[in-house]
Amino acid sequence: MTEELVIIGNNFSGLGSAIACARNGCKVKIIAPKKQSILLGGLQVAPNARAALSVLGIDSHIHQKATQLAAVEIKSFDTAVNLATIPLPSEAPTYIGIAREDLYHILMDSCLTNSLIEFTDASLLAISQTEEQTNLALDNGEVVSASIVIGADGWHGKTRQFVSSGVTQQNTGYSIYRSVYPAAKLPASFSSPNTQLWLGKSCHLVTYPISNGRDVNLVFTFSDKKFPDSSIHTILSNHPILGALLNQEYSWHLSPIKKFETLFNWRRGGITLIGDAAHPMAPHLAQGAAQSFIDIACMENNLSKGQSLADAIRNMVTVRMPKAQIIARKSQISGQIFRLNGPIATARNQIIGVAGEIIINEFLQDLWLTA
Repeated sequence: MTEELVIIGNNFSGLGSAIACARNGCKVKIIAPKKQSILLGGLQVAPNARAALSVLGIDSHIHQKATQLAAVEIKSFDTAVNLATIPLPSEAPTYIGIAREDLYHILMDSCLTNSLIEFTDASLLAISQTEEQTNLALDNGEVVSASIVIGADGWHGKTRQFVSSGVTQQNTGYSIYRSVYPAAKLPASFSSPNTQLWLGKSCHLVTYPISNGRDVNLVFTFSDKKFPDSSIHTILSNHPILGALLNQEYSWHLSPIKKFETLFNWRRGGITLIGDAAHPMAPHLAQGAAQSFIDIACMENNLSKGQSLADAIRNMVTVRMPKAQIIARKSQISGQIFRLNGPIATARNQIIGVAGEIIINEFLQDLWLTA
C-alpha cells in the first residue's frame, strides 16, 4: 500500500522532503501558495549539506548552476589585510555557492516531473487534530485530512506555532543588508572562487561568487546601535575598497536578525517540523538551508532501509534534534565573534592572523564532515 504524506510549504525543505519521500514510493501532497517573487541572493553549501543533497538525485543540475569555492579568505574590514586563508575541500563533496533561485527551480522541476507529487495552491489557515487525523483548513475552502504531515513552512509558519504555541523570537540589535552584483561590476578580487569574510568592529561582510561566477553574493551584517544611520551607502561610502559595492544600479535589501527560542519538541500529534520550522539558524555559518538538507537526507536514509514513513520521520527527529541544536548554537557564537567591538575585535584579528586555519577548522569540523 502506498503511504501518503502532506507537506506544508514549498521552500527548500518542503520540496526536498517531497522528493526524498517520493523517491521511496510515498505519495505526496504539497500545500503552499505558488511562489510569486524572485528569491534573492545565494547560498553557501558546505560539504555536509552537499553530501545530503546528493540523495535527491539532482547533482548534475546543481553542478551546472553552482560555483565551486576553493577557500575562505578572512580579511580585516578596516585595513583590507588578509588575516588567514582556509582551503576548502577540492574533492567531492565540495563546498559550493549557488543562487537561491537556481536551487529552488532545480528542486521544483524535480517535483513537477514526479507523478507521486502533487501541489495544492493554497495557504494554511488553521490546524486541528483527532486521535487519528490532522485536519488542515485552507484558504481555498478545502479541508485536507492526513495522518502524517510535515511542517516545512519556516520559522514564521503556522505549523511551528501549532507544535509550540509559546515559542518566541527576539530582536538581536543587528541587521543584514543583502545584494547581488554582476562580477563584471566589481573589482577583480571579488571574482575569485573564494568566500571572503571581512571582519570589522560590530560588523562583517561576506561575499562569494554564484551563477558559475557571473554574479557575486554580498551580505553585510552590522550593529544597529553602532551604526544608527543604517544606510549601506553611509556605512561603506568612505571605504577605499568596499566603496565599490555602492553602484546605484543595484539595490540592497535590509532585514533584522532574529534570535529564536530553541524547540525541544518538533512533533505534535501527526505533525512533524523540519528545516527552518524546527531549527531556525543564525545566518553566520551558512547552515540554515544546509541543516534542512541534512534533515531530509536523514529521513531518506531511514526510508531506504525499509522503515515506514512514520518511523522514518520519528527517527529523523531523534537523530537530528540534538545535532541541529549544536549547529544553531555554533552559528550564534560565530555571529558574536564576528561582531566584536573595540580592543577585543583587534585581538580577535590578531589571533586569526596567527592561528586562524587551525582554530576555524577545529570549530567547524562537523561542517566539513559528510556522514
